[in-house]
Amino acid sequence: MIEATAKRKRTPGVGIATGISGTIIGFGALYVVLAHLGGRSVPLVTDDRTAFIALAIVGMAMCAFGIQTILNSTGLLSPGTFIGAVLGILVLIAFVMALLNRPMLLLADYRIGFIALAIVVLVKWTVATGSLIYSLVAE
Repeated sequence: MIEATAKRKRTPGVGIATGISGTIIGFGALYVVLAHLGGRSVPLVTDDRTAFIALAIVGMAMCAFGIQTILNSTGLLSPGTFIGAVLGILVLIAFVMALLNRPMLLLADYRIGFIALAIVVLVKWTVATGSLIYSLVAE
């Protein structure tokens, strides 16, 4: 049964559309990162913790499109799915900790967490986009 799910027909056109949508949302993430690290004002952001929360929300929106991109390009059982899931779970745990105003696990403070989250968002975008490009080239 798993084999049938893993070998379902891919729909690269949908993958392209979701990849583009996720990338457009990614420009919002890029704005939050550059503005906050540059000391400029970002709506609803008052400190490193709220910047982390804002970036996590934008990143989760990107992730929703990234999941669809990978599922429609390389499939559920691809390495991209595994990488995205592991990183997504770590981001979700950190996000909940930030909402509860708890210390970041393994990170000294929210500023370092914000930078780490920006890197994770970039890695996850790269994995989803790479999966899409791989599926288009492999056809």
